[in-house]
Amino acid sequence: MRQLPPVYQTLLILASTVLLICWLGCASNTTRTLMPTPIGIVAGLPYPGHDSSDFQTVEDVPVFILSGRNVHEDKDRLNPFGNGRSRNPKLGIAYVKIGDGLSAKELREETLTNRSKKTANVSFSHVKLTPSLADFDPWRVKDDNIRHQDSDWVQALRKQLDESKRRHVVVFVHGYNTELIENTLLAAEIFHYLGRDGAMISFEWPSHARLLGYVADKGNAMYSTRQLRALLSNISKECDADSVTILAHSAGSPIVVNALREIRLLDFDMTPEEIREKYRINRVVLAAPDMDTMAFINAVHDRFHEVAGRVAVYASPEDKALELSEWLTGSQRLGNSVGDLQAWESNVLSNVPEIEMVDASVAEKMYATFLGHGYFHRDPWVSSDIGAFILGQEPLQRGLKKEEGQVFWKFPKDFPERLERIAAERSTTRWAKEATSSEDTETKLK
Repeated sequence: MRQLPPVYQTLLILASTVLLICWLGCASNTTRTLMPTPIGIVAGLPYPGHDSSDFQTVEDVPVFILSGRNVHEDKDRLNPFGNGRSRNPKLGIAYVKIGDGLSAKELREETLTNRSKKTANVSFSHVKLTPSLADFDPWRVKDDNIRHQDSDWVQALRKQLDESKRRHVVVFVHGYNTELIENTLLAAEIFHYLGRDGAMISFEWPSHARLLGYVADKGNAMYSTRQLRALLSNISKECDADSVTILAHSAGSPIVVNALREIRLLDFDMTPEEIREKYRINRVVLAAPDMDTMAFINAVHDRFHEVAGRVAVYASPEDKALELSEWLTGSQRLGNSVGDLQAWESNVLSNVPEIEMVDASVAEKMYATFLGHGYFHRDPWVSSDIGAFILGQEPLQRGLKKEEGQVFWKFPKDFPERLERIAAERSTTRWAKEATSSEDTETKLK
């Protein structure tokens, strides 16, 4: 584990203080600018849920909320949730406006092109709470009973899937020091770039939404594992979803890993194929995971990854937030483990093909931020690769490279050019197939 020099420790503490002041001044912000366009979209590559030829826009983006937070008694609050724990998960649907004031053509251009400065705003509109499920343990596991067809939340989610091209659900699990509005805006942006196809669920575990609440947040994350496990155990059967993707950031990552680990242990007698058919989880993304590396290896030994088709872990040694976390916890963080894995850890990960370890440091240097922790949505290289991973493409098909004997896939410096070549090759192949198909049709008609 790296040891932070004393000077660096002091700088990080000072930086945290500055960020705390900044956060206090902007925590209630309900509007942000649309995130950068993933570079793969700019290159013309397919993206989950849509391609550039048929991308459609709608006025509001719905984000389904399942929250472990308490609810304020003040009904007029824009954000009805607090930062404390709730005994029973609360349900709601939040609505976000993207590109308010822009025409459909202007928003399409903002979405599909690499403008350095976006003009499209992402604005939190409102959240509508729906009645919570009555039972203390409403999301039971281990049986096939469908219990919640009368729930307004379940019915709304099923309706959204009925009106989509694919019955696909994305579950977003936020990180530390966040609150509902911030997380909902980000979830809506991600859903927007995924073509707004299927449904987006934001799992709102009770972060204290303050920098000095790190220890409390880690405890709340541990507490929330069972609530997420219950959701994942039931979402496919209750809402008739064909596939589920999980995207976790930072301190949300151990919630996901531990939930999947518990599911695997509960269904220890099922084969990997049977368990994936049951839960229909096909992709898991762990972005900048604030998780003990050895705890992750333990979950690998318990075969958590068999619940999902594939797992991608994005890490960067440039992540200063995780360097501070490593110093605070005294243990190596998975999202900061590039070049710091022990030989036995590398050996374990090298022998699990379902897990892809991706070094995001080259991409992060191209679009550097002070903390280097939010690159999964701020860095168009990384967001592009995540989209291609969700689509089911292998690392080489996504333009990544890996040296012999290494664990981590890397972004080459010519990553944009590689994507352009891949897009050109696919376009040529598609044109050739279409031409062949046309010739075959003409031959049959003759």
